[in-house]
Amino acid sequence: MRPIRPFIVLMLAMPVALAQPQHAPAATCLDARQVAELQQASPRQLAALDRRGQRFRIDLGEDCPGSAGAKAQLLVRGGRVCGSAGEAVRIGAATCPIIGVSQVDARDYAGLARAAAVLANDAVATTLGTVEVRGERRRGFGGSSSYCFDTRYLRSWSEDGKGMLVEVAPKRSGGHRYYRVELPQSCPDLDSAPAISFRSGVGISLICGNPGDRVVADGSGDGVSFDVADRFPISDDVRQSRFRPGMRFQCTVSAVYPHESDDGNGQAPR
Repeated sequence: MRPIRPFIVLMLAMPVALAQPQHAPAATCLDARQVAELQQASPRQLAALDRRGQRFRIDLGEDCPGSAGAKAQLLVRGGRVCGSAGEAVRIGAATCPIIGVSQVDARDYAGLARAAAVLANDAVATTLGTVEVRGERRRGFGGSSSYCFDTRYLRSWSEDGKGMLVEVAPKRSGGHRYYRVELPQSCPDLDSAPAISFRSGVGISLICGNPGDRVVADGSGDGVSFDVADRFPISDDVRQSRFRPGMRFQCTVSAVYPHESDDGNGQAPR
């Protein structure tokens, strides 16, 4: 998965008596010394993940265009980012004020991280001259475990009214065991398909909700990733009536993000 853009935290020297009253309650602040990921999602928003797994959105008071490959530097007092006066982020030659910090859930953070990847790719593309591309176009695509799972490490899947849940190898997935896979349209016969597979729209092993990412249900057994019958006892009569030999359909994957209520007991979360 692609590396996260590096960041630097700069502590501004300031008397303790002056710094403390500026801070909001600790629950609404990001400890900049514990930041594990920091990404620019848009000219006015950053996404941050701390080492405890808490996710944050940082709002800026003005557009901060930055530059391709530039390090993001948090300029904060006392090590905490709370949206208080005097806090800022420096990206390349631009220094922009921070006006707000809020915690977000896994779904919202995944959207921000995915937007950051698109923004970074676009920024790099605008700095490159005209080139001739030969062969497969895979190297420029990647993703973070914050919004992607790798199909090579799939263990199982299930379906519910919200879409799909997939189980992966945590050691290969940033410590995450389950991912929610959102489908923008209903796939009523997915649970009765003899086999399914995930296909990436950009020809890689990651499923991130990128354009073209999809789940394919296959009645012929071609491209099998998992055999549903191994986990869901469906009668032959039901399978035959709902999924005829050779039948195939696919559903678009619109979003992927870690499922937050992993229970650690080896069972798929409800």
